[in-house]
Order: sequence, then C-alpha cells, then structure tokens
Amino acid sequence: METTEFYCSLCGRPFERQQLTKHHCLPRQKGGTTEDVELLCPQCHGMVHCTFTNATLAALYPTIEQLRHAPELSAFLRWVRKQPPSRRKRNRPRKRKL
Repeated sequence: METTEFYCSLCGRPFERQQLTKHHCLPRQKGGTTEDVELLCPQCHGMVHCTFTNATLAALYPTIEQLRHAPELSAFLRWVRKQPPSRRKRNRPRKRKL
C-alpha cells in the first residue's frame, strides 16, 4: 500500500492526509467558505488559534500566505520546521489573544 505525503500549508512538514486538519483562513463566522480552507498539522493549527482570535484572522491574515508572514508566528515556525512530524507539543494559550 502506497502512502501519499501531504504537507502542512504553514510549516511545510510532511504528513499523511488523515493527520492534517482543515483550517478556514477566513473564519466561517466571518464569511469564509470551503474555498478558504488549507490543510494544517495539529501543531500549527493549535498555535494559530492559541495566538489569534477569529476577528484578527479575518482582518489581518485571511490567506495562508499572510499567516506565514505573521510576526507573532515567526519564532514558532522557525522552531516547528526543525521538529519531526511525530513531535506533538501542547501550545500554551496566550494570556491575551491578538
């Protein structure tokens, strides 16, 4: 049985499809549709939602490209890209989401 690798749209690490989660770049409650969906690994998806509110995502980071360049995620992305896909560290929520 051949496995096809998929990649996290944020960190670029390889995963099997069932390990990736759907992230609405433009949140559904802010008008996002199925066309605004990207596949993220659980580590990145958790960090995005620990860091930003849906209002901030909609206003400042409605695309995956803009999210990749978010200064609040730059240190995290540098770190997570060096981790093996099997690594799962719990993201600590910010005291105050942006």
